[in-house]
Amino acid sequence: MAGQTALTPVQLKQNNYAVVAGDLTITPVAMDASNGNSFVATGKEVLLFQNTDSATHTITITSVADPYGRTDSSLTTYLLAVTPALEAIEMSQLQGWQGAGSLVTLTTTSAQVKIAVLRHQ
Repeated sequence: MAGQTALTPVQLKQNNYAVVAGDLTITPVAMDASNGNSFVATGKEVLLFQNTDSATHTITITSVADPYGRTDSSLTTYLLAVTPALEAIEMSQLQGWQGAGSLVTLTTTSAQVKIAVLRHQ
């Protein structure tokens, strides 16, 4: 398996920002179904998923051992609804999710699953 495809978080604009056309556009990208994805987590991210297929697919956010050696399987093979549903989770609690290099890793069963990593200030 090659290295995971890095995701670049989108920095969200604050509501006191002088918004111009196009500033609020979020463009999800296809997840890498072969190699997985990762992003450097700060605890200020929201993951937004969209299954663009008419069939269901799954995502997994990989848990890592916490200081007590426990892992969390609640986001293992999480079933995404079919299009046009959007699903999101806030990644503010990183213990048990953030691995080496501050990375959170994800996998999916299909490149038809799109993701946007949104980071608030």
